Amino acid sequence: MEFISYSGHLVAQLRDACTRVGFFYIKDHGVPQATTDAIFDTAKLFFDQDLETKNEIHYKKSSILRGYEPTGEVRTDATKKVDLNEAFNCGYEPDLDSQHRADKTGTSAPARSAMQGPNAWPTQPEFKIGVAAYYGDVLALARRLVRLFAKALGLSAEFFDSVVTHPGAMLRLLRYPAQDRTQPDALGIGAHTDIECFTILAQGREPALQILQVDGDWIEAPPVHGTFVVNIGDMLARWSNDTFISTVHRVLNVTGQERYSVPFFFGPNYDTVLHPLKTCIAEGEVAKYDPVVAGDYVYQRLAKSRLGKQEAEVKQFPQTVIA
Repeated sequence: MEFISYSGHLVAQLRDACTRVGFFYIKDHGVPQATTDAIFDTAKLFFDQDLETKNEIHYKKSSILRGYEPTGEVRTDATKKVDLNEAFNCGYEPDLDSQHRADKTGTSAPARSAMQGPNAWPTQPEFKIGVAAYYGDVLALARRLVRLFAKALGLSAEFFDSVVTHPGAMLRLLRYPAQDRTQPDALGIGAHTDIECFTILAQGREPALQILQVDGDWIEAPPVHGTFVVNIGDMLARWSNDTFISTVHRVLNVTGQERYSVPFFFGPNYDTVLHPLKTCIAEGEVAKYDPVVAGDYVYQRLAKSRLGKQEAEVKQFPQTVIA
């Protein structure tokens, strides 16, 4: 899909992809290839450090689960088998936001939520500089994309603008070891759906992303140079009352090579209350989901795959009261 305008043809293509598959590729997206190449270099430099250095920003030191995730500590799949990857996670900061930097007045501070807090950065300043360059460009793309999603849902292009001023936008750097072809159950990331509204994924050279079809077969979504893979997440499925579908996917890296990927998970401001849109509830139907506060929803989902039950209860924030 060429990302060029809000034309009726493009909006129709987008709606078709979001209601039937939940995944699509975009090109002509405005993010320079040099910026994408550079974030993979940044990821490699970070992961090539010794474990002791990386563990200085271990995610369990963060109240909002940001920082470094060693291999084998996260269990995404419902079977609770460990994921074979290591990761670095960071979220929204005003100085990562090119729109905020261009606006000298900035935006109002977000309300306190379960996911509000600082990132965990390595001591090397060049790492944050490299991440910020990519984060800012992809965040700008996400804000353009969310306008297209609004149009595809029959809303005004500006419908979501007021709830993505300081969005719940998480960037992950991921490195997967080569997996043994004789052990297909040893997954880089187990079968799951994404949490936020949508994901913008930059893939490395090695094909490993697999999407679950309605007939139960897995199909590959191979890397295509100059494109991103975009998929709908659970928040937008809830918001649209399942008009848009959030599709199960996984990572199985049996290429014999290390694999890198950089997903960018885009959701609304963490204090946003998600009610199924009235325009997505047909006459005679009811809302399929109860309202949720975005930050609470994200924290609960992340804690479920990263913390034991007792540990999650100790760290759990009080849920935001929905008026």
